Amino acid sequence: MPPKPPPLPEAVYQRVMTVAKVEGYSILIVAGFSAFMAAGGGNVFTAIAACLAAGTGAMEIHGAQQLARGDETAVRWLVRAQLLLMAIILAYVFWQLAHFSEAVVREWLPEFRRLTDEISAQRNIENPYARFTDTQLVHLARVLHTTLYCVVGIVTCVYQGLMARYYHRRREVIAQALAD
Repeated sequence: MPPKPPPLPEAVYQRVMTVAKVEGYSILIVAGFSAFMAAGGGNVFTAIAACLAAGTGAMEIHGAQQLARGDETAVRWLVRAQLLLMAIILAYVFWQLAHFSEAVVREWLPEFRRLTDEISAQRNIENPYARFTDTQLVHLARVLHTTLYCVVGIVTCVYQGLMARYYHRRREVIAQALAD
């Protein structure tokens, strides 16, 4: 079977514009909502990070609009938006990793124990957390916190890196589509 021919430059151009719009609006909406929720909860650092992330969504939308107007240099906006979003998320991840609060976890332990006892009683099962000491539960929370933010960092590097590569590798095809 012969290999499939590459897509036409116009099709690539349209696909990149669609991906950029969907990605940009998705980032803008999710990050904007996150900023609103974080600000409402008094979490200033998270609200600032989410606002910055929302800005990268706006950058991507701007790049898509420039592409629609026929500006082939708009791909730079798309690539930079992805790389900036990666930097913002990684900065947030590193901040979270450096600022685990044992005091907050210890403050929530009585409520956690009450809820797990209640759920266990409702289901007629032994509470699996009852045998853990408070120190062990704090350690478990630290491990889960670290694991979560490490996974977020890795996924961010992979996804945003691949999106930046996606846009960058289509730069020449977009220029060709705009020239035709």
